[in-house]
Amino acid sequence: MNCRSCGGKTHRILDLGDQPLASNLLADPADPFDTYPLNVEYCQECHLGQLGEMVPPGKMFNEYLFYSRASAPVVSEAKKLVDETCRTLLVYDNLFVMEIASNDGYLLQHYLKKGIPVLGIDPARGPANEAALHGVPTIQDYFDLDLAKTLPKANVIHAQNVLAHVPYLNDFVAGIAACLKPNGVAIIEVPYFGDLLRDGRFDTVYHEHSYYFTLQSLTMLFNRNGLGIRHWKHIDTLGGSLRLWVSRGPNWAGTCEPSPLDLQKKADAVRTGLREQLARLGPIWGYGAPAKATVMLNFCELNAKQILRIADTTPAKQGMYIPGTGIEVCAALDAPDYVCIFAWNYAEFIRRERLPGVKTFTPYDLDIRC
Repeated sequence: MNCRSCGGKTHRILDLGDQPLASNLLADPADPFDTYPLNVEYCQECHLGQLGEMVPPGKMFNEYLFYSRASAPVVSEAKKLVDETCRTLLVYDNLFVMEIASNDGYLLQHYLKKGIPVLGIDPARGPANEAALHGVPTIQDYFDLDLAKTLPKANVIHAQNVLAHVPYLNDFVAGIAACLKPNGVAIIEVPYFGDLLRDGRFDTVYHEHSYYFTLQSLTMLFNRNGLGIRHWKHIDTLGGSLRLWVSRGPNWAGTCEPSPLDLQKKADAVRTGLREQLARLGPIWGYGAPAKATVMLNFCELNAKQILRIADTTPAKQGMYIPGTGIEVCAALDAPDYVCIFAWNYAEFIRRERLPGVKTFTPYDLDIRC
């Protein structure tokens, strides 16, 4: 296929088979659900990873069960970012902040507390309504260039972990450029493909994530749409992410990236290791039902015989079932001997705050390095 960003030729580096939509939990384990091919193509020209087959956004985001406020580490990191941003933006008069994919207002609330006007944009009805209840004005819609042309221009635009979700990259980035004031800055966060390739964290591949970014692919994408990366740093979020400060004008921030050649071998090794561990332990509990849990469980062909239930702090997920597995999501654990932490990017927090004294592991603690 041809790259959806630059038009270059791609080749397949990962195939996870047919998978259900990772965030579309079921009210009843017997409810029907659709599956779609889940595989990743890699562009040799711009070094962008991307899904081979894409699912229409409306099937994934109109009814979205992830609420950022339910995750204490997410809210804490958002406040830290807002505080840092405000310290550097004192030069601006009439500061106005916009967030694309603002979810339940978890980030914009911190600007509001400082008396700074904000606007959120998010297509998911539940989170958008929750944001409004907390006083965060939110447009319930998908962001694109057409919508951008109707919006006021902002000094700061946040786009936290949304760029990977959009179907049309160039249109989306052109929309950001259209909304920025001449001296404005877009603060954009994306999972870093280099970490996924190096560590083999294949469960961060799911249908919501259409794209997997390297610095080369981001630089070329922004330059193509009149923007440039002014600064970037690597952060630990989601198993490894890039936080970028982007403004008008071209720039180059590319660097060498890990090879994509062994990703399938690493995924297969994790599957083997996890299945062998569960066969030794017998039925156990799980903790954390993020989208990546659906991918991990379905790729490893696990069900309620191996994982009895999975606890999660998000009320909207509790009482629901992970598609393809029959595993129920519940509010709390029931005296488990062992727990597999599927929200592995928050493993330290979970062990310290939620599961003190419990024997735990993540699927990647069992990885046979290739």
